[in-house]
Amino acid sequence: MEAKSRFSLKKLMAGNLGTLMGLIILVIVYRSMSKIFLTPTNIRNILIQSGTNAVIAVGMTIVVISGNIDISVGSTLALSSCIGARIMVSTGNVPLGILAALAAGLILGCFNGFLVAYLGFAPFIVTLSDMWLFRGMAYLYTGGQAVTGLPSNLSALVLGSLLGIPNIVWLIIVVYVLSYIVLQFTTIGRKVFAVGDNKESARLSGIPVKKVTLMAFVVSGFCASLSGIVYMGRLNSGQPIAGQSYEMYAIAAAVIGGASLTQGGIGNMLGTLIGAIFISVLQNGLTILNVNTYWQQVFMGIVLLLAVALDKARKSLR
Repeated sequence: MEAKSRFSLKKLMAGNLGTLMGLIILVIVYRSMSKIFLTPTNIRNILIQSGTNAVIAVGMTIVVISGNIDISVGSTLALSSCIGARIMVSTGNVPLGILAALAAGLILGCFNGFLVAYLGFAPFIVTLSDMWLFRGMAYLYTGGQAVTGLPSNLSALVLGSLLGIPNIVWLIIVVYVLSYIVLQFTTIGRKVFAVGDNKESARLSGIPVKKVTLMAFVVSGFCASLSGIVYMGRLNSGQPIAGQSYEMYAIAAAVIGGASLTQGGIGNMLGTLIGAIFISVLQNGLTILNVNTYWQQVFMGIVLLLAVALDKARKSLR
């Protein structure tokens, strides 16, 4: 199992070569259709826009590697960000609001994980139910209205730059480097792969399957709330409607990047990052080309279908 979870950077690049080539081809096509696509300003916009999906996709990848799925991440983003926003408005304290949002994400992730790991509920049914539950709680908590009047320094923090690089990009770098190290070079990372590959074999090997499963969902909730903070900072408000369809984008990013929805124990963070950027590039290009919003949804649906087909093709090759 250790051999399966540990990859050299060279192998990682080789394994994601097809995804990377697809991204490059997409960029070339858009560049040929629009002169502004590869301008520094638009590249910056793409990186900033990819922030929420890229971060939320980290937690999704870990859950998928563990052999589960979490389709409540969009609602977790909404509820946790509304909680954080309300705290910021009432206290004027940005750090306290951020901590509240992160704590909410951890609690919601723990709730999902407990139901799946310790009560034996099916992860799809649990997270589908909680997708509606958490979204409804967000609407009830805010009265169906956006939470406005947040301190201005939140937006300054989220949309600011360090050394000429947007803070959102720094966040993506930190989150992906840490998750890569944890998955590839730590005991807990090897346990996540082992549980996803074969829960019974992992249990017989002495791995605490329930705790590892719980941990995967907790990480997913944390990443969703972290994305919620980025979302809050970009819009300078807490939105109960936030994060709709984000679970689909996160799943697509993970699957495009090499994770498998039908077989656990497979996936890597480099591939997920490429997948998240691919989706952001696709959306950005469609917007620049003034493609109708309804057609954009059609294209995103096609991408999801292609991601499933890619997953099936990879399974056949394995």
